[in-house]
Amino acid sequence: MKKILIRLIPENIYQALETAANDAERSLEGHARYILTQSVESQKNISGGERYQQEITERLNKILPIVNKVRKEPPLTPAKLAELLGHQDALAAENWFTGNGVPGFIDLNNLSELLGCCAEWLKFGERVPFPMSSQSRINWKGGNAEDVDALLAPDSKGNPVTFIRIIRLTNNAGNILILREFKNTLSTDFFYTNLHLSEEIGNGGFHDLADFLVILKKLYSRYIKGDFFVKSYDLSENDLSHYYREGHCHPQYLIEHCCQESVWWEDIWHAEMLERRGQNGYYFWKGDKALIDRLHDYLMEKKRLKSDEKLEMDRLGLLG
Repeated sequence: MKKILIRLIPENIYQALETAANDAERSLEGHARYILTQSVESQKNISGGERYQQEITERLNKILPIVNKVRKEPPLTPAKLAELLGHQDALAAENWFTGNGVPGFIDLNNLSELLGCCAEWLKFGERVPFPMSSQSRINWKGGNAEDVDALLAPDSKGNPVTFIRIIRLTNNAGNILILREFKNTLSTDFFYTNLHLSEEIGNGGFHDLADFLVILKKLYSRYIKGDFFVKSYDLSENDLSHYYREGHCHPQYLIEHCCQESVWWEDIWHAEMLERRGQNGYYFWKGDKALIDRLHDYLMEKKRLKSDEKLEMDRLGLLG
């Protein structure tokens, strides 16, 4: 026989256990042992269907509060989800969340859309609730307009982009991540790019960054005339790991609670703005000046950056 010592039992639980032990005419220890044994044995005896139902209920109750933390509208409830799914009443949906029913695959697929989570995770427990896309090269066309088109492409359902968030990790590598958000959905497109905004790059990485600055400038020209938003941020590797990789938070939670907003995306390619910022020996973070200056020298030599005068004409709508 083995024995365990259980500490820090809440007072109300302890009192309920004591009352139940008295009613069953058992000692407190004996009744606790009985409840523990029954719990373990009942798990052994449940059917496959019951186990799947329990797993679905656990995942639904895990994902709903996570999603409600990033929703701008009033919180979702099982009843509201039922209405959004087109149900005539809330009974089935309420039962899903209490372990008394299980949604079919069509409802689970639709729930994953409404909650912005991975359908494979919700249905089968595979992957994670909000997986990243695979690493994506954003300069396939060498910084041409097609690369900006790709960033602004709608999602698989045709929902247009509403927000592009460009994130630089504050690690030595300076990884660049992008989060794309879309209209009418909590689903996002979150991915590592091929870029490292730091000195830890080779010749190929340098030319990728040169393309990146050109892409940012072209994106800015679209942004000032478009109906979408763009912001840039700094994010620590620790916060990304703790809240997203381990905590499985929604990517928008990272933006709201972990990222530090910075204007670097709209200034890093702008010579005049850099001149104003570079008085302290760096532009945006310590050690960035030499790299950014080299990028500008290269781009000016290749005549790849649109002049500030042409950009101002873009802003005023004087160019087609």
